[in-house]
Amino acid sequence: MNGERKRGLQKWQLGLGVAIALAMVGVGIYFLAANPVRAQVVRDLLIILLALEVLAVGMLLGVLAWQIYCLVRTLQEEVLPILKSSQEAANTVKGTAAFVGDHVIRPIAKASGYLAGLREAAMVLTGRSRNGRSS
Repeated sequence: MNGERKRGLQKWQLGLGVAIALAMVGVGIYFLAANPVRAQVVRDLLIILLALEVLAVGMLLGVLAWQIYCLVRTLQEEVLPILKSSQEAANTVKGTAAFVGDHVIRPIAKASGYLAGLREAAMVLTGRSRNGRSS
């Protein structure tokens, strides 16, 4: 219930804020229409403010373009070599794993399999089961 009440209060505050803003705009338009000389001054000030805003946005876009350029240069000069060396390391590890698998693990696995088979054959020939009892 508290959440619904809070949302209702926020909607009411938002509606009140919009109503006050519209009333202020209406009053401003009325006073500017009643006094054309002030309207020209306000218009000129708004044009100047708009020009300043355009200049500020242009400068900020220039800074943004410079930052993007620096980011791309950093990626090319630092990150790509790291990725290449990581790829080379991964390929080395892959080759080492294949070598160890072929020359160490596979022979040990074969020998272990042969020994297990010989042990099982010996148990069958002697008549013993795995738990040591005669069958």
